[in-house]
Amino acid sequence: METKKSWVDWIGNYIGEALGVFFIIFFGCGLLHVAILHGQVSGLFQASIGWGLAVALAIWFGAALSGAHFNPGVTLALAWRRGFPWSQVGPYIISQIVGGFLGAAALGLIYSSTINNFIAANNIVKTEPKGLMLAMMYAPYGPHPIMYGVINAPTVAEAERMAAQAVPWWLGGIAEFICTAILMMGILNFLDERQVFKPGAFFPLALGLLITMLVFVEAPLTMISLNAARDLGPRIWLLLNGYGHWAFPGLQGGGSTLATTVFPALGALFGAWFFDFVMRPRMGRA
Repeated sequence: METKKSWVDWIGNYIGEALGVFFIIFFGCGLLHVAILHGQVSGLFQASIGWGLAVALAIWFGAALSGAHFNPGVTLALAWRRGFPWSQVGPYIISQIVGGFLGAAALGLIYSSTINNFIAANNIVKTEPKGLMLAMMYAPYGPHPIMYGVINAPTVAEAERMAAQAVPWWLGGIAEFICTAILMMGILNFLDERQVFKPGAFFPLALGLLITMLVFVEAPLTMISLNAARDLGPRIWLLLNGYGHWAFPGLQGGGSTLATTVFPALGALFGAWFFDFVMRPRMGRA
């Protein structure tokens, strides 16, 4: 049912969505800045915990303002399956992308001196393969540029060939689809009134644990997006700061970007359908 709230009443919701994604990017991508620029993150699991905590903190902070979608796929799924107003889908998604951009811009500002020194010390050109080492601090790429050695390619063409051979974009897209479907099932499951272990106020922590495991499993393939706003907001910042084709269209001729933006949205829709038609009717029968 369409809400009767005026557009003025929705402003707080838009601010909440932008703030939530801002915090996800500021903490999550901030962790990547520390890892790449200072080498102070030891291992994938530590990084995974950081992303899980980033999402948990964002939800605790912003849930009262907007309902804490923080993800275009979640917004679309809730409009389709939970009655969220379709008229608000566009403004919510725009707010989420703006939050992602602002989070990236904040990191770019406070780390600007460190990044410039890193570029000079390592002879990095932003639009060449080594530039991915910096770009990946903001946007996800498939495959993980460092784990698969893409940043060491002698040319952009060779970097593209190596990436496509290691993890083709469509395979990364399937991984994003599956992981975002699991994420959406988790969200709806944790919030369902028939959930045996009702997380209540600990919902953000429960979801953060799920994010931690998803990141740990899938990060080598696409650096795991799960969220088009987590991708597009920082990617716009990259475009405005001279990263050229690494911003748009992105690695694998844009295929990697497709995998980390469109496939998560499709996965969220499938996850909502699966929960409603397969899981939910059988809950509470044990």
